Amino acid sequence: MVIKESKIVKESRIICDKVRLLSDKECKKPVKKKKKQSVAAYLFIAPSFIIYLIFVLIPVVCAIFMSLTNYNMSRMKFVGFNNYIRLLKDSVFIRSVGNTVVYSLVVVGVNIILGLVLAAILNQVWFRGSGFCRAVFYVPYIISTIAASMIWLYMYDSKVGVINGIFKIFKIPTQSWLQNEKLALGCLILMGIWQGMGYCLVVYFSALRAIPAYLYEAAEIDGASKIAQFFKISVPMLSSTTFFLLVMCMISSFQVFAQIMVMTGGGPLNSTTMIAHQIYVNSFTNYSMGYATSQAVVLFMIILVLTLVFFKYGNREGDGELD
Repeated sequence: MVIKESKIVKESRIICDKVRLLSDKECKKPVKKKKKQSVAAYLFIAPSFIIYLIFVLIPVVCAIFMSLTNYNMSRMKFVGFNNYIRLLKDSVFIRSVGNTVVYSLVVVGVNIILGLVLAAILNQVWFRGSGFCRAVFYVPYIISTIAASMIWLYMYDSKVGVINGIFKIFKIPTQSWLQNEKLALGCLILMGIWQGMGYCLVVYFSALRAIPAYLYEAAEIDGASKIAQFFKISVPMLSSTTFFLLVMCMISSFQVFAQIMVMTGGGPLNSTTMIAHQIYVNSFTNYSMGYATSQAVVLFMIILVLTLVFFKYGNREGDGELD
């Protein structure tokens, strides 16, 4: 009996060893496949990563280093944080930051609200000519900013401008729109709203079309009005779209530059100068590249912080939740 039992034990051990070897081989195969797949994936994303490294990451690092120097196109001397200390004492730059914040808050806020309201109106079944209206509102967004600025510059002209011409017809006192310190920034804001609202409208319109129709049908059966449907269904379901527009419009508004150069040049009395305009002036007029780069770094940090805040408190996965 002892001999038989020992044979059985030996045979069972041999079988277990064979099974273990086979299982180990089978387990190693997926690992090898995963490694090959991961290498292939890295190879596919390598070109994009290299381009991003060369044209984004390296320039950012170089800009941060240059902001610590007094580079003026001919010589470079390391000055530490002197440029940033200078920024805190620069009244023109501080005013440009304030102008940029005011411009962004008003333009982004009005564009998102008007874009949502107009998209909801154009999305109604009873509204005819929706496609034509969307095209009309979207055209200003695709027009060159320089060309649009020239159009508005003519409209704001104190002598032959269209706006003052209309005022004369109705016996309203005319204004020197772009030469008035109190009105110039408002004129740029009005143009920004005109140019950017169509983009928000088209994006919201597409998002509204993606909302299931049965939600509105169920709300109508329950007796909800159109206004109630808008606030209880449309707005919550568009939360991800609103987040996207907030981030994109905010970044765009903080980089406003072309219309300032064409229409006001930052005046009168720096009432319309903004951060991007100050970067240009210090770079290509004063040739203070180091100081201008420190302003660019500050602009980058402002946009980065605001974007992170939006991602932290405004981002929602998927569509919004209904009440």
